[in-house]
This record gives sequence, C-alpha cells and structure tokens, in this order.
Amino acid sequence: MVRSPPIESPNMSLALPASASLQRKTALTAGVMPRFLALAAVVAGIDLLSKAVATGALSNARVLSLSERIGFMLVYNTGTAGGLSIGPYTWAVNVLVTLGAIAMVLRIVQALADVDPRSTLPLALVTGGAAGNLASMMVGPQGVADFIAVQITQSSTMILNVADLFLWSGALLLVPVVVRLVNAVRAEQRNRGFARITA
Repeated sequence: MVRSPPIESPNMSLALPASASLQRKTALTAGVMPRFLALAAVVAGIDLLSKAVATGALSNARVLSLSERIGFMLVYNTGTAGGLSIGPYTWAVNVLVTLGAIAMVLRIVQALADVDPRSTLPLALVTGGAAGNLASMMVGPQGVADFIAVQITQSSTMILNVADLFLWSGALLLVPVVVRLVNAVRAEQRNRGFARITA
C-alpha cells in the first residue's frame, strides 16, 4: 500500500507566521508589571530624594539662581495641581484623585503594553511622579515641596518639583502611544466592517 504525502492545508501554513508573531509579541510584553513597578519606584525615589535635598539646601527662604529665568526656591504647595485651593477639602481631594489615577494606570499597563510595549516607561514616569507627590502629601501638613522656579513672564513664575517633570515627560511620551492605540482601534473596526460585508 502506497501512502501519499500529507497534503498541507493552506490554513496551517498561514497559522505558522501568526503563531510566531504572537510568540514575539508575548516575549516583548512578558514581565511588564514587574518592570513597570520597578521603574515607578525608582522615579518616586528620585523625586523624594530631590525634595529632601531641596528642603535642606533651600531653607530660610534661600534662593539659588541658575540663569535669568531658572532658579531654585522652596515653596510648599498645599493646593491642587497648579496651586489651586478648594478649601478644607483640598487635601482629601488631592489624595483621592491621585490614588484614583494610580489605580487606573495599574489597570491599563498590561493592555497598553500589548498594543505598544513602549508605553511601560511613560506610564511608570506618570505613576512614579504621582506617587512621589502623594507621599509628600501624606507626610505632613506643610504640603508638597516645589523648588524648581521657572520665570514665564516678568510677573509670573512657575514653581514645580521633579515629580511634576516626570509627570509631564510621561504624558508627552504617551502621545505616540495614544495615536497608535487609536489607529489600532480604527483598523479593528474596519476589519469588523469588512468581515460583515463579506459574510
């Protein structure tokens, strides 16, 4: 009895590249959460260390000028982002909003990494910066130490800290990730529409 060689199914040959692609994608996103938490912890640690140095070096209303527009001066922010105050509820609102933001990021870290592995770093910057400011709020009633002074105009100066720099940097780095996410959603919607038409 002569046995003919097995006929290779086209579906089987097409499945191999998809499987290999899935394996590569899984390898890229494996261990996302440990990396994210480690990066966020480092960011928060750098922020808290910088605040400790600043509060020691800039006590007694000391001002250090680096240029005409940039310098160091210590100011304690007891308000919301931007120094706004909402009365006796300011502290509680700050804590709740920050905790909510961190919890939201924790829920989307893995999902965003599946779309774009580059999202882990900016999310860690945002989370670490938020955690640093949250820790400062929890420590004492003075508020969050801001010490990087940037003169915007002759009558306006913005004072921020390292956590704020991490937060803004992370937000900017998330822009291309969001663009890629939107494109992925649109592509999926187009594929679903094409599948319905051809069904």
